[in-house]
Amino acid sequence: MKNKKVNITEVVLRDGQQSLIATRMRLSDMTPILSKLDNIGFSSLEMWGGATYDCCLRFLNEDPWERLKVIKSNVIKTKLQMLLRGKNLVGYKKYDDTVTDLFIKKSSENGIDIFRIFDALNDINNIIHSIECANKYNANSQGTISYTTSPIHNEKYWLKLAKDIEDAGAKSLGIKDMAGLLKPKTAYELIKKLKKNLNIPIHLHTHATTGLSDATNFKAYEAGVDNIDTSISSFSNLYAHTATESLISMIYDDNDNPFDMNELAEISDYFQNIRNKYSQYEGSMKGVDIKMLINQVPGGMLSILEKQLLDLNKSDKLDDLVKEIPRIRKDVGYIPLVTPASQIIGAQALLNILDNERYKNLNKEFIDLVKGDYGKIPGDVDKALLKIVDAKSYDQTIESKSVDQARLDFKDFCKENNLENLHKSDTDLLNFILFTKESKDFYTKSSVVSMNDLIELQEGFGIYMSD
Repeated sequence: MKNKKVNITEVVLRDGQQSLIATRMRLSDMTPILSKLDNIGFSSLEMWGGATYDCCLRFLNEDPWERLKVIKSNVIKTKLQMLLRGKNLVGYKKYDDTVTDLFIKKSSENGIDIFRIFDALNDINNIIHSIECANKYNANSQGTISYTTSPIHNEKYWLKLAKDIEDAGAKSLGIKDMAGLLKPKTAYELIKKLKKNLNIPIHLHTHATTGLSDATNFKAYEAGVDNIDTSISSFSNLYAHTATESLISMIYDDNDNPFDMNELAEISDYFQNIRNKYSQYEGSMKGVDIKMLINQVPGGMLSILEKQLLDLNKSDKLDDLVKEIPRIRKDVGYIPLVTPASQIIGAQALLNILDNERYKNLNKEFIDLVKGDYGKIPGDVDKALLKIVDAKSYDQTIESKSVDQARLDFKDFCKENNLENLHKSDTDLLNFILFTKESKDFYTKSSVVSMNDLIELQEGFGIYMSD
């Protein structure tokens, strides 16, 4: 009897390169290989969202919407997939519901078929509207749990959250294991119960950081998971994911393999050459980091924290920083370390280490997080930390303008810079809403912000990503 064909989402264009080369891959390096990727038979290509949107504007001087359009024009057979941070969309703060609606509408129109929608706090209220909008525009709304481990995150917690996501109208469920914490046996048991309790397909996304991903993905396959994320071998493992070819080889014999391994080898060779161009963005990790099972720092977050410390001539502080992150996480109720919570906690950990004193200085975003402005915190916040936050709090809400309000600001900006025709474009408007400073630089051809800018880290915390 032949094995059931496994549905595979190839992530090299988004999370593969985000985890290994800090999301620096340019569209020009993607375009030549798109037709080959399209012909393999993947269930989808994850190629947009997460940090790619931010980095296009911030570092690459590219319009993220142009990337989407070009990839869509070259990928005919395969569904396109993006990562969406619920109310945070592809940014780092909450946006008005009208912005969410317009963003999902334009994303769908320009080629996104599957929206993987998650919230850093696993607050269902932060993803419901995005699920509704994706359904409204006839896309696959993939409600997603941000997997983590803690005294409060157990099987009962995950089963209830998954059912809440299905009841919210999601067309599929994603399990997003951004730090490689999901163990093989746990994955098997959890997916078995999810398959019994849910009527929607289940997708698994896990990272290779801890060395568990191959076994976890295989056990998930045995448990009946509907879709598994992998990355082509030349952009796999380390901070990234199980290699696409490896998973296929685990499941199929040579005589019943529906995937063309020679074609996959050509794709891998292509990306190996591309990866060499971006070697300066590689992290120092050379193998498995089992400490992640204790510290839970995601690969994408860790790789650029290293770069940040290097830029500050503080590389000797990396171990202290990695140890401080889970301490803060415990203080704030065991929040999963995924964007934007990971950025907020990472930036606060950096302050604590550089100050040689815990919570001497607090980021505004950290204060907002502790106060609940980002959503319901899953556990209890440390009482001593609450006192510090209360003493340093200030009355300032997170700005959330409607599309109509933002449109007026954008029109004024366009007029001031002789860009009168630009304000008519909804996608350019969305760039302006989501990343105002970066968009102003992009449209006026000003210089892009340097990675060395610590102020940018603390004010925008968009320097390192852990989607």
